[in-house]
Amino acid sequence: MISKSINNLPSLQDDLTMSFSLMAGPVLDTSHSLLILSGANKMRDCYALSRMIFDHVLNLGYFGVKGEDAVKKALAHYHQKSFRDLDRKIEIKDLKFGIGLQGIDKAPISDKLKEALDYFTSNKGFELRSWTGENVFKKIELIRDKYGQEIGMMLIINLFFIYRHSSEIIHGTLFGGLFSRGMTKPENEQPNDENELEVFHKTRISFILMCTILLNYVMFEIINFHFPRDKESKELADLVKNFRITLFDE
Repeated sequence: MISKSINNLPSLQDDLTMSFSLMAGPVLDTSHSLLILSGANKMRDCYALSRMIFDHVLNLGYFGVKGEDAVKKALAHYHQKSFRDLDRKIEIKDLKFGIGLQGIDKAPISDKLKEALDYFTSNKGFELRSWTGENVFKKIELIRDKYGQEIGMMLIINLFFIYRHSSEIIHGTLFGGLFSRGMTKPENEQPNDENELEVFHKTRISFILMCTILLNYVMFEIINFHFPRDKESKELADLVKNFRITLFDE
């Protein structure tokens, strides 16, 4: 249902439609990958994919709130980052590696590209990584103010269950490793054997799947706010309300 609605976005070549399409497509694709991994009980990988979905939906909502200004800023970020990719190098003490086009630093560039490069370069000459300048809490606040408390709460739920632990797992921290083994739970609740660990993984995967369902709903409702599809919106709301997950077989 969601996929069909996304494919039927207006064909207008406006900034908002373009940004919605570029965010929504990967959400659907990665959601499918998540379903495959969940069936294989790959909890850590499910967390990593759910974080990707969360960030895409969050940015889609941010585009919806900020409109053309945010899209133009994102395009400037893409423009200068693509140019930097033509000549990249890394140096750490005596370690050096790089690939680039010879003489690219002397090539003439447009005023638009120069402006983008200047904007995303710090006073010390380093590339600025963030394109929004807003943290995740501020983005959710902005999205809640525009699209309502229900949408904001669904994002908060994902922030609570997904964002923190997925970051630790993705960055390979000791906490992330121990969490994946159930070792961050109270001692009397920690898995004692592989069977209990499997139950723990399946339970956490069920949370991830429920959160992902909410994220897909949030994405659809934000798009529906700008390009109304009332019939599909009601059908999806009923599906979410009646959604159930079987955690595991006894």
